[in-house]
Amino acid sequence: MRTLRVGRERLDSLLDLSGEIAVARGRLLGVLAAQRGGASDRGRVAAEELDRLLVGLQEQVMQMRLVPLGLAFRQHLRTVRDISALQGKVVRLVTEGDDVHVDASIVDRIRDPLTHMVRNATDHGIEYPAQRAAAGKDPCGTVTLRARHEGGSVVIEVADDGAGLDTARVLARARAMRIPGAETMTERELHELVFRPGFSTAESVSEISGRGVGMDIVRRDIESLRGTVTLASERGRGAVATIRLPLTLAIIDGLAVDVGGDTYVVPLDSVTECVELPADESARNEATGILSLRGESLPYLRLRARFGCAGQAAGRESVVVVRDAIGQAGFVVDGLQGERQAVLKPLGRLFAGLPGISGSTIVGDGRVALILDVPAILGETRAARRAAPSLQSA
Repeated sequence: MRTLRVGRERLDSLLDLSGEIAVARGRLLGVLAAQRGGASDRGRVAAEELDRLLVGLQEQVMQMRLVPLGLAFRQHLRTVRDISALQGKVVRLVTEGDDVHVDASIVDRIRDPLTHMVRNATDHGIEYPAQRAAAGKDPCGTVTLRARHEGGSVVIEVADDGAGLDTARVLARARAMRIPGAETMTERELHELVFRPGFSTAESVSEISGRGVGMDIVRRDIESLRGTVTLASERGRGAVATIRLPLTLAIIDGLAVDVGGDTYVVPLDSVTECVELPADESARNEATGILSLRGESLPYLRLRARFGCAGQAAGRESVVVVRDAIGQAGFVVDGLQGERQAVLKPLGRLFAGLPGISGSTIVGDGRVALILDVPAILGETRAARRAAPSLQSA
């Protein structure tokens, strides 16, 4: 027998064990460094060899957890077929990149977001055959699901060749909902409104759409996977929703930072750069503020205030510039520890749903470090700034 079926739980357990070995290695290095004269050359060589073996073990486990996205894509053939039949449309589903592999846990959790987007593309995007023929299009519309690897991420696109977003209708809906700043929004900013809770341009409620739910849930679910989702559209030619996700949820590359004597980890794929906080801003010791970064205004949030830490930082603070699908802001931290790879662990029932935290990990000295949920914290910051008109929005 040349193949063997192994449950995902066993692979998860193996990955956890590799993380525990990494923690034990960190403790051992600490003990060696504390000895007189520090670690010997032989000790350092042994530690480097252990590093190499650990990385190899983790890579092998991660490879075993990968599954092709085609498994998830093909499940949406029925969605397109059923909606087409219900509405009297002719729509085909095309898939590209079926052999692109991602972590099995991601495939499970993107099923619902993809269903929402394929449903929207078929219902809202694709026109009726007569309308398409009148516009010089093929009466049969096309919804495309495509995937590709890009750097250390996987990119999934849900595209349609339909009518595209009606920007005038989006603006009219924004006015009706009295959304601040709607009149001066760019086309891209208007497109972003479809991810706002309760926002819908459907003229009537049906079995398929029009209830004002869906795309906000899509963004929430994608961001819970440390991903982003954006929308681009051209009137008369169609729309493309682009999802960017990490290859795995089990291990992340992160930036470890000090906040009030504790260690937090910022996912590295959210980090743009790190700079020193200007002395005048540091002296103010405010929870939020705006600093100038290369001539541009950058809103910032002091994480000591966010997590209720008393007192002030002992030395010069740093700003970790982070971004999400909407924009960027700065997290002010007491200090930078450096980059590290972290094996994610769930928070457990007691702390599940803790705002601004997506998980935990164990650092080299055996302590628990919390993983920051960057989109959630940026969302909180923007909401707070909208409530304070005197401050510029993120």
